[in-house]
Amino acid sequence: MTRTYITLFAVLCMSLSAFAQLQQPDTSVLLRMPKDPANVARFKQKLVELALQNPDVKQYDVRKEVAKYDTRIAKAQWLNHFMASGNLNEFTLKNSSQSANQNFYPRYNFGVVVPFGHFLSIPNEVKKAKAEGKMAQKQQESAALIIKDKVLEAYEEYAANKQLVELHGPILEDALLHYNQAEEKFRAGDNTVPLDIYKEAYRQYNSEMVQKVQLEKAFRQSKLALEGIVGMTLEEVMQLL
Repeated sequence: MTRTYITLFAVLCMSLSAFAQLQQPDTSVLLRMPKDPANVARFKQKLVELALQNPDVKQYDVRKEVAKYDTRIAKAQWLNHFMASGNLNEFTLKNSSQSANQNFYPRYNFGVVVPFGHFLSIPNEVKKAKAEGKMAQKQQESAALIIKDKVLEAYEEYAANKQLVELHGPILEDALLHYNQAEEKFRAGDNTVPLDIYKEAYRQYNSEMVQKVQLEKAFRQSKLALEGIVGMTLEEVMQLL
């Protein structure tokens, strides 16, 4: 008798536990994504465009701007070698009628002094500044390719996890239906569903619930990873299309 009570108590606990878990697959984590190939391509392109606004990529624009200024500064070094001077004397200082008709030449002197080494150093400084600008451009292009690859890879991971969650939904529903049928028959005293079969139905349903949690966790993580690269939520990206 005591053994029977223990068995019924165990069944009751399992029923209460299962009742707490009786729920449809959580679709709140799923985002309605474009399915048309053209729209999917537009969505991916928008993700890449937004990711390229990443500071790690935009910093090269600043480097290229700095290289332009360095080039101008290097070119302007030639002007440092031009000199101009005035010839000052008592006649140019005094504005008198006596000296008005007297001219002393040259009143102004112009000259250019260029060390021979600057014929090599200045052009090389200009070339160096231009080369740094080109290097920044190449680095930016390389960084852009890396970002693009990361975005597309993260998107494929996200899309795959999303599909796995969606595919698992019917499996969970079947496990829930099987468990409900087994519970109903077990409660009714149907001999075709003894305790071990009832427990196995519950175990299968609980296993699918665990799988559901794991799949949704992976899905959320992949979504966050993609949004981290893009710089905004996917919901916000969808509004930009």
